[in-house]
Amino acid sequence: MIDAAALAGALSTVFAVENLFFLCLGVVIGILAGILPGINAAIGITLVIPFTYGMEPVTALLMALGLWGGENYGGSVTSILVRTPGAASGAATIFDGHPLHEQGHSGKALGISCIASATGWFISTIILVLLAIPIAAFALRFGPAEYFAVGIFGLSMVSAVSGENLLKGFIATVVGLLLVTVGTDPFSGLPRFTFGQIELFEGIDFLIVMIGVFALSEVLVQASRAAAEAERGAQRYSAELPSWAEIRSVIPTVLRSSVLGTFVGSAPGAGGSIAAFIAYGQAKNFSRHPERFGKGSLEGIAAPESANNATEGGALIPLLTLGVPGSGAAAVILAVMIINGIQPGPQVFEEQPVLVYSLFIGLAIGAFFLLFAGLFAARWLIYAVHTPRPYLVTGITGIACMGGLAISSSIFDLRLAVLFGLIGYLMRRCGFPAAPLVLAMVLGFLIETSLRRAMITADGDWTTFLTRPISATLLALAVASFFWPIVKGIRDRRRIQAAGRG
Repeated sequence: MIDAAALAGALSTVFAVENLFFLCLGVVIGILAGILPGINAAIGITLVIPFTYGMEPVTALLMALGLWGGENYGGSVTSILVRTPGAASGAATIFDGHPLHEQGHSGKALGISCIASATGWFISTIILVLLAIPIAAFALRFGPAEYFAVGIFGLSMVSAVSGENLLKGFIATVVGLLLVTVGTDPFSGLPRFTFGQIELFEGIDFLIVMIGVFALSEVLVQASRAAAEAERGAQRYSAELPSWAEIRSVIPTVLRSSVLGTFVGSAPGAGGSIAAFIAYGQAKNFSRHPERFGKGSLEGIAAPESANNATEGGALIPLLTLGVPGSGAAAVILAVMIINGIQPGPQVFEEQPVLVYSLFIGLAIGAFFLLFAGLFAARWLIYAVHTPRPYLVTGITGIACMGGLAISSSIFDLRLAVLFGLIGYLMRRCGFPAAPLVLAMVLGFLIETSLRRAMITADGDWTTFLTRPISATLLALAVASFFWPIVKGIRDRRRIQAAGRG
């Protein structure tokens, strides 16, 4: 039941000039922060917390939420333009965003990314308003077995992101899972595969690997191109935004991925990167043109971006209803609420309805502002890649190195990034896809810890994964998602062969 008085109060609160200004300022700061590798939403919000002292609680929260949404989109900008994800959640956007940019359609890539991001944000807000309490109750049923099944479901997308060589995709996946085991054992506390290096005790940061295999490997590819490709230095990147027909073509993908991202985000611990990879794989499975994925598919950009931004509304569901943060950024939002004397939970809907409605309305307005700000900035962002190739390569190298240092201010991490840059370059030369390796690193820790917790809880009984309805359903979906692209590919090849004989 909607409280009309509280809704009216929330409208007047949000549309106050001060609140609108700081909401929009948060979105702009978030976009800029997302462009910088190593600065995720949690770090960005943490950095602005001191500037919120003295603000009204709703003003501080609107600014923080705007920054969160802006950062989710900002991470895709460098993914598309320079193959360097600004945040972990932007990794899946590289697969089709950068190829489309290389084809000269930079404006379309950025436009679809922005539209999908804003739509995912808005749809997740609607779901948050309508279904927050039942979704939160459902998310509470997730235990270690269910989280393990979520991880396996995400990992089943390896067949969708491996390209044409599934065997090489499997090998890259295994390497990614092995890299996750480096560091201190999360249960015993003993070091694993550290080889006496203290710097490896905390493991290999996923972002370090991502910067290496995507950004620095791209630098090496650019530097090693033959003189026959020199004319590409004069490549003009179009700022033309996507047409209405192109936007309409991705609407089903955006809607499906937004709902998926909201539900994944509502499960504490499942972040935007997991939602983005799952959405990408599902988009390829449902697409009428799966052969375009990895080559500049608009659906391949829309799916991860809408799912990634939808996790914001999803993560707010357990935060507002139960006081449980669903992600690192949500944990910082929780800190902002506590600093301002707000204790989230069921009581906040009864005791402070104006505040809750203000957040809902602010989220919706923030999505629209992100749409306009992102589309306006697209043209100016494209100008940056019109610089001569030597300067562009130098800039990519600088951004990548800055991202490597920003994670822990460690020269060792920077050296690791360079090492993975060499590995990524060799993978590209030998035809090994980087996407499965990154996917495995995103999901590996969740899979390992959830598997071991589930086995401890069940006293070593493996059937616990099959006797729990949610985990059994997710595992069944994982099997279907893994084999569907393979079966579909075999069927299509047989159809082509039959047509050729006919």
